[in-house]
Amino acid sequence: MKKVLILLILLCLTGCSVQYDLTITDKQQVKEKFYVYVDNDKMLKSHSSIDEYLDYYSNLYTQNEGYEKYKVTTKKSKPSSYFIVKNNYKDLNEYVNSYSFKSMFNDASIEKVGNYTSFKTTKNAYLESIKNNQLISDDTKYESFEISIKFYNEVVSSNADKIDKKNNVYTWIVSEDNETDYIHFKIGPKVKYNVIIKDYIQNNIASIIVIGATITTLLVIGAYIYIKGKKNNEI
Repeated sequence: MKKVLILLILLCLTGCSVQYDLTITDKQQVKEKFYVYVDNDKMLKSHSSIDEYLDYYSNLYTQNEGYEKYKVTTKKSKPSSYFIVKNNYKDLNEYVNSYSFKSMFNDASIEKVGNYTSFKTTKNAYLESIKNNQLISDDTKYESFEISIKFYNEVVSSNADKIDKKNNVYTWIVSEDNETDYIHFKIGPKVKYNVIIKDYIQNNIASIIVIGATITTLLVIGAYIYIKGKKNNEI
């Protein structure tokens, strides 16, 4: 049986939605992070508490063969709680051979010409199954699924459904009504340094706040000591 979309069979609940995010760096390293949202009411139908549900499925997921290196965390919220799954890859080739990619697409072609890289997947397995009425029942359909890729390089062309030029994020919508069932993009050599800086700040905001507060405190203490010392000398 073809494996389709991460956690789909494991969760087996309608009312799920997925936010799937990738970052492709200027070195073409791939950072993967996705969220699987599940309605709290759905969780409580099969488990005594939301925490029990989240713990059970996060442990079950990481125990699956091939997913041991994936980092899974959970977050309890309202009206839905969610799983956060992360993994990093050294390049696009390693990503294409990963379990998460293979659960969505069979393969992809990666063509490098000079400083340009073209990437194109095969057909999306989930959409193919829905359209052929195979494997996917109404109980295991996702309500929504989007694949968003943030690029550190300029994107020359793509077949993305949505484009956020400010943050250089390209989004593909996976839905039964969407005729585009593959992903294509071509990136060039121009690096978007504003995106890199913004991304670094977002990913390290806690550390930046601590460092900033520490520096501010030291400056205030230093200024106080300097002014006090100057007054003492004047006396």
